[in-house]
Amino acid sequence: MNIFKLIFNLLLPAHCSICGRELFYYEKHFCLHCYADMPLTYFWTLKRHPAEQTFWGRCYIEKVYSLFIYTNNYRKPIHELKYKGNIKIGLYLGEMLGKKICLLSFPITYLVPVPLHWRKRIARGYNQSEIIAQGILKGMQGKMCRESSGRENRHPAILPNLLVRKAFTKTQTKKERIDRWHNVKDAFAINPKVARRIKPEDRILLIDDVLTTGATLEACASILVEELGCRVSIATLAWVE
Repeated sequence: MNIFKLIFNLLLPAHCSICGRELFYYEKHFCLHCYADMPLTYFWTLKRHPAEQTFWGRCYIEKVYSLFIYTNNYRKPIHELKYKGNIKIGLYLGEMLGKKICLLSFPITYLVPVPLHWRKRIARGYNQSEIIAQGILKGMQGKMCRESSGRENRHPAILPNLLVRKAFTKTQTKKERIDRWHNVKDAFAINPKVARRIKPEDRILLIDDVLTTGATLEACASILVEELGCRVSIATLAWVE
């Protein structure tokens, strides 16, 4: 298999998603230099960090996890995932994040991706948050997750249809914080058929690609907390400093 991989890399060499340099056969998505320089947030080891403070006074969130800071060329992997169909990089980064989340001291019951409107999903062909959720689940399965008591946690399940997006909203990219909130405040709803599975003691990990102002995630989390009474944490690949 290694011989075939070497031949394939010679014929169709892969390139680093950050700097564009041709990758060696043992490198995956990032060259070793860019991998080592990745601006990790280390939110999984911190308490009361800036990303959690984003939601203070707005919605009760137990924990917020973001893998890296959305800066410079490290924006490129997110762009590749959302707009260039690079599903593999979403799975790869999600798996990295899942391994970090295994440092949790409490179990996660369900992974809930932020939904796309059906028009956007058809145009894109997939929901990038679902791809990230699949990667997170793989990372959590590959690394033993334990409670603080030392007991092994059961692995969570992905619920891609717990939330539905009722309204088609324009991109949030160039909007200010208050405009982002008004753009999404009534955009989401609970799917009652799926919600029957949720119990008040369940812990949900709400998943998106980037945490900027938190407007979309707040809108989703508020519905989960208020209508289902469950506890919510948040996980994103990137965080805008």
